[in-house]
Amino acid sequence: MDNSTDPIWSQNELKLINEVDVFLHKPTIMKNVETRLLQLKESLAAHLAENSRSYPPGTDLVKGQIVRGENHKGFPFLSLDIPQNFSKTEFFTYRTLFWWGHYLAFSLLLKGPRIPDYLKCLLKNRQQPGGEGIFVARNTSPWEWEWTEENYSSVHQIPEEEIQTVVNGIGYIKLVRFFSLAEPSFPSLDWAATGVQTYRELIALVMD
Repeated sequence: MDNSTDPIWSQNELKLINEVDVFLHKPTIMKNVETRLLQLKESLAAHLAENSRSYPPGTDLVKGQIVRGENHKGFPFLSLDIPQNFSKTEFFTYRTLFWWGHYLAFSLLLKGPRIPDYLKCLLKNRQQPGGEGIFVARNTSPWEWEWTEENYSSVHQIPEEEIQTVVNGIGYIKLVRFFSLAEPSFPSLDWAATGVQTYRELIALVMD
């Protein structure tokens, strides 16, 4: 049998197909992530119960939703949506995303008739303390999570006119704070406390 047309194994490929650790530990890692998201869910629900002005009417404050996937651009992920309000005319959700090999992200996604009011507040509040390290999405899809300059800009650094143009063009606002999994400080990150604090910071940017 002629195998001359078979693809050639690279040394890296041969090494990787003999690696088993990631598969052995993956279930425990994902369970760890899920536990942290459940703790965050409880903390957010408690915060929301005491802060009724930080979300529009009809928003789910208790149920939340945890989604697990195996292939977002080739990598597993877990996400939590709370508070959340998805309808045909409006989005208002706070999404926490753990994306394997990339980062942990806390994001506020807004779409609908309140966008002009949210944008007005964002332009006014974006330079206030708490806005450091927060990014605004600029991709036409609100579901693009690749953290690149093409997809996200710092709310502190992007010019006011550019924010207006971007938001008016894409029709939604998504504000995100990223925590790289490679950062030395990541293992000690308190997801629940940081998630609640980030929610407060993002809401302060778009609501008075």
